[in-house]
Amino acid sequence: METVRTFCRNCSAACAMAIEVDQGRMTAARPDGEVSPYGAYLCPKGLASVEFHNGAENRLLHCLSRSADGAFTPIAAGQALDAIGAKLAALVAEHGPRSVAVYHGTGAYRSTLGGLMERAWVSALGTPNFFSTMTIDQSAKWVTMARLGTFASGRHAFRDLDVALLAGGNPVVTHQGAPFALMESGAPGRALEAARARGMKLILIDPRRTETARHADLLIQPLPGHDAAIFAALAHVLLRDGGYDSGFVDRWCAGLDEVRALVAEATPEWAASRADVPAEQIELAAQWLGEARKVGVGSGTGPSFSAHSNLADHMIELVNVLCGGYRRAGDLVRNPGTLRPRSFTEMAVPPSRSFERAPKCLSADTGQLLGEFPSALLPGEITANSPERIRALIVFGGDPLKAVGDPALATAAFDTLDLLVSLDSRLNETGKRAHYVIAASQPFERHDLTLAADALYPEAFAQYAPPIVARPPGCLHDWEFFWEVSTRMGLPLTFKSWSYGQRFEDIARGLPLSLTDKPDPEALCRFLAGEGKVDFDSLVAHPEGLRPESGPAFVQPAPDASGRLQLMPADVAAEFLDYAREPLDDGYPLRLTCRRVLHALNGAFRDSRAARKRHPVNPAWMNPLDMADLGLAENARVEITSPHGAIRAVARGEDRLRRGVVSMTHMFGPLVGSGDPVADGGSNPGELTSLVDRLEPINFMPRFSGIPIRVTAA
Repeated sequence: METVRTFCRNCSAACAMAIEVDQGRMTAARPDGEVSPYGAYLCPKGLASVEFHNGAENRLLHCLSRSADGAFTPIAAGQALDAIGAKLAALVAEHGPRSVAVYHGTGAYRSTLGGLMERAWVSALGTPNFFSTMTIDQSAKWVTMARLGTFASGRHAFRDLDVALLAGGNPVVTHQGAPFALMESGAPGRALEAARARGMKLILIDPRRTETARHADLLIQPLPGHDAAIFAALAHVLLRDGGYDSGFVDRWCAGLDEVRALVAEATPEWAASRADVPAEQIELAAQWLGEARKVGVGSGTGPSFSAHSNLADHMIELVNVLCGGYRRAGDLVRNPGTLRPRSFTEMAVPPSRSFERAPKCLSADTGQLLGEFPSALLPGEITANSPERIRALIVFGGDPLKAVGDPALATAAFDTLDLLVSLDSRLNETGKRAHYVIAASQPFERHDLTLAADALYPEAFAQYAPPIVARPPGCLHDWEFFWEVSTRMGLPLTFKSWSYGQRFEDIARGLPLSLTDKPDPEALCRFLAGEGKVDFDSLVAHPEGLRPESGPAFVQPAPDASGRLQLMPADVAAEFLDYAREPLDDGYPLRLTCRRVLHALNGAFRDSRAARKRHPVNPAWMNPLDMADLGLAENARVEITSPHGAIRAVARGEDRLRRGVVSMTHMFGPLVGSGDPVADGGSNPGELTSLVDRLEPINFMPRFSGIPIRVTAA
């Protein structure tokens, strides 16, 4: 038996772990807290990762080719690559590079070499068609950045906050924290306990008394879809009582008068009437925010999934700005980066409004957000009446047919593709319709660095992970797929250390790759560590990870103080007025919200032993009083109907959920249910979502949460 140090590749926490290996087979995982800033910690998904690796979800061990009748047959990786490369080259020659698109899924985010090789390939090809899960659950935050601007020094670290306000997030379950959801990704419960012990107050806004709410000093439980009203009222009180940070706002912001005018009538009583919460709770939250020295205001996916999501996220960030929720010159930077060291300055970066510029989508008048098109428009970009429409789609570690909602519309679009490739370790709903499925290696079979988590650790830390076991002969590394396709297309790549907010072409440092000599993955990792605070050889010598030995870092004064955050652009104000005039009664008595579960991450880990034991289906959780009103018993079969569609589900009571709300987990069940949620292994709430009706402006975000519904006995 051998113990190997490595790190988890499931989420942004990248927790350090130790793997037991017996005669070339991994047998167990445990947390490794020797150096990690999170200490010894692994969530159930990390503990199940060995089971996942060893085949818990019918892992693919060879590539597949789909024939005209829909049947799959095994195909050698080289043969599949030949066919894919030839088809892509032909499509680009006839229709141009824009005929090709890439979708970057959840499974791709924790593959450093794969994600960067993908970016290199997309750049070399010259297509603007990059889509990802970020524009499914976070695009409203990107819209806010584009319309309000950003502050270069970043938010206060969670460990420095006096008051934290989190809307629609449950980091104790999701392990998704900074920057938007405030909390630390690894060991979030432990971090919350430490914060409370030093006196931090936690305010949560969520329709459900979540697992995170156990740590809250104040829980506000609104009807979904009314975050904009609550945060407008918070802004109203901060301005009314002088609790806002006038020094910060006067120096770095524009549009305060417009904010005052807009929220003048947005009293706590008005917001309370719309969101169905006590006005006194809004007053108390605003009081705590106004009294605190260091404040953090953020949100999870709840507001970004729900009605008026762009407006809601803007108002949330507006309150953070009014509270001066950013580091100032002289403030300590707890993690200035290890593999990607950065400097921080006190400076406002004006809004880019990138969505107003080319390149734009073919199916809607909107442009890119942080270099990506909205994923909700992917079906429309495939069927657009244009010679440049998408004809080939490479799906890397994701299941867009399941993720984007409205499966009837999305499937019809995907079925028109000339080439659909799924690069994944299992056959998901998108893969079932792919022309080729490329069996991908698993994390413990490839080289990796904690590059994606570098800025998210609460303290500077880095770790290198070489392979623990060999990949199966029929599988490809994901980075290898993009390099192999590039060789067949005669498309030379330059490998770069890219991160969000950068234009690939503007990154000066790059590693040109040969079209004949396959890259050495260890050499690629060495290149990525080349500008870090710890040299690569030291990382290799310390598999447990390293913390750089350097002095403290501080925020520097602004080299340019001319930039301003735009607090209330005209389009945001117009959206708020439209919302304020919207009638509250739309004929649907309930709202369906999304929820996360600890044992699954989007579509992954649902079929692990622990997940299936705890979650054989994704129930429709309801307040017991609502169930009683509808005459529903525990585990009753119900039909849930939205303005767009209907699903069958199993109803269960949960008194932690406020009345008027039904809560379900996404990514369960088949793409289209059979009508028997138990036999299906769950229900797909995406069938209740429309990709046509009531979409948000700019990012065309559909409603995945706060969906108007009716529930009846099935």
